[in-house]
Amino acid sequence: MDPSATADLAAEVLALRAANQELTRRAADLANANAYAAELLAELEEAHEREQRLVERGEELELQRRLDTVLQEQRDESLLLDQVAREFRLTPGLDPDAVHLDPLTQPGTFPTTPPSLDGLDGTLLLPIPGGAQPAAFLRLSASGRDARWCRRWIPLLQSFASQIGVALQRLRAERDNERMNVDLIRARDEALEANRAKSMFLANMSHELRTPMNAIIGYSEMLIEEAPDLTPQQFVPDLRKILASGTHLLALINDVLDLSKIEAGKMNLIIAPFPLRSTVDAVIATIQPLLGKRGNQLVLSGADAPIHVVSDEMKFRQVLTNLLSNAAKFTENGTITLSIDTSRHDDTEFLVASVSDTGIGMTPEQLGNLFRPFVQADNTTTRKYGGTGLGLAISRHFCQMMGGDIRVASTPGKGSTFSIEIPLTANSSQALSHGEALVESPHSQRADPASPRATLLAIDDNPEALDLITRTLQREGYRVLTATSGDAGIAIARSQRPDAITLDVMMPHMNGWQVLAALKAEPSLNAIPVILISVVENREIGLALGATDCFTKPVDWQRLDATLTRLTRHQAPETILVVEDDENASDLSQRLLEREGWTVETVRNGQEAMAHLRKRLPALIVLDLMMPIMDGFSLAEHLQASPEYRDIPVVVLSSRSLTSEDHQRLNGRVREILAKGSPRSDLLAAVERLTQKGEAQPS
Repeated sequence: MDPSATADLAAEVLALRAANQELTRRAADLANANAYAAELLAELEEAHEREQRLVERGEELELQRRLDTVLQEQRDESLLLDQVAREFRLTPGLDPDAVHLDPLTQPGTFPTTPPSLDGLDGTLLLPIPGGAQPAAFLRLSASGRDARWCRRWIPLLQSFASQIGVALQRLRAERDNERMNVDLIRARDEALEANRAKSMFLANMSHELRTPMNAIIGYSEMLIEEAPDLTPQQFVPDLRKILASGTHLLALINDVLDLSKIEAGKMNLIIAPFPLRSTVDAVIATIQPLLGKRGNQLVLSGADAPIHVVSDEMKFRQVLTNLLSNAAKFTENGTITLSIDTSRHDDTEFLVASVSDTGIGMTPEQLGNLFRPFVQADNTTTRKYGGTGLGLAISRHFCQMMGGDIRVASTPGKGSTFSIEIPLTANSSQALSHGEALVESPHSQRADPASPRATLLAIDDNPEALDLITRTLQREGYRVLTATSGDAGIAIARSQRPDAITLDVMMPHMNGWQVLAALKAEPSLNAIPVILISVVENREIGLALGATDCFTKPVDWQRLDATLTRLTRHQAPETILVVEDDENASDLSQRLLEREGWTVETVRNGQEAMAHLRKRLPALIVLDLMMPIMDGFSLAEHLQASPEYRDIPVVVLSSRSLTSEDHQRLNGRVREILAKGSPRSDLLAAVERLTQKGEAQPS
């Protein structure tokens, strides 16, 4: 080969090698540049992610700031929830429709499964704590939310839910504290008002008590000083003033005692039937002097209908007397109208007695204080008209005890109307003891001492009390025996066998309870009616121990005379036939009815009852249903089928639970159906009601 050609070839090889090396170097440089560019790109992406996280964090912090402002400043719970929901909607990363805030509308079960952070497709509820149950929910309504969105927002929303819950509980605590503060302030004001009212009441009561007491003492002293120079007729005006003052004083004391018994929960009802008209007439007679004193005219409307009421007569009389007295007190030269009517509500018939006057009337503010104890309409009425502010509060409580109420309407300067509304037949289960039977008030009569109305024994350790009883009852025509101790009274009862005994409870050595027990334990004396007379009310205890009636000192002499007239009326008592195969049940009914003055005959079944009826007709039949030979159903049908027997009132007293078929069989054949174990007053009330004259139609 040509050397020159070889040299050229070598030179070209060297040149190619050098070029190849340059290319290799340049390729290495390019690779280095690409790697650097990749590094720069990665750093750029990382920087972008950091920037995005900072933007998101800023968005979250801004949302947190806005929420903090709302949670701290908003004091209304519903507005707080609305504003929180608005802040969520204004946050771009959440999207307007992604998160909703739902208040809890009703109790229920709540989700307890932790939310998934791997993605969301559907609806997720995040509870907002509120104590025992959530106060609201954050509802995430989203479809196709990726894991990154869930990892970012779900923990944050859970944190927000806790913050919202804390704010809501704080608001509720503040609201409860405010309510408690208001209640405490109200309680404090009411306590201050009660203290003020009681202070005013004590001042008024002091005045009310001292006024009649001063009159009693003053007129008594004058009579004592002037007695040598006065004729008997000249005593009368001052004695009437003493009597009026004493009566007023007694009414005040009774009001205070009634209120104390009401507040102690010791006030009981004495349920018994009574004719309305005679009770109304007695009340009118009582308040007539007050009507005349202020020149008022009383108009009575609707009282002619023969209405019989089964309730507590004494409490009804006290309420009506109070309303009429108030009307007379606050009316001058006007008209007072007492209207009697009946009404029916919810299958119950009510007695409505309305007292209307043309007096001073009352404002709405005065009406608001009307039935509060110790409070009158205002201080000006107290100063001008007197009174303690107890009467209406006690009257309303009595009406509510009897199952009714008092309503009032008034116009200032034109007058007021008070309406008593009580059931015509009170619920006998409310009565804790049986009251006296239906009694028409007898006219006072003076009998010839040679032929007294009856012989009475008065047992009392107080000579003045004995003298008062003796003189009062002798004036009414009774022969009165007296004893100053229990032992002496029992001895006189054994020797003289009086028609009735009045007995004081508080006596030394042998008190009234012991005397009563001794009288009832002795066969020859236990039938004598005993009337307890005491300074305190012990009616329930006295009746339980066998007393016929109980009176509280000072005695209502007219009522005592009515009771004695009933107990000492010498006539053959009517007969009640008890048809009962159970010996114990028959004995209980017999003893109960005989204590009320009935003659009781007993038979063991319907067949014996029919045989008895052929010999003698009773005034009433007390009938058991479940008996051998002839049961009560068959006997009732026989009685109804016979013209001779069908008008005899029948009271069913049975332990059997009656079916509708049983009631249908008895319908029209009996007057009353009572369950064995019913209060004794139910049977006695039924007997009294069905044996009154004019009671002939089956109920």
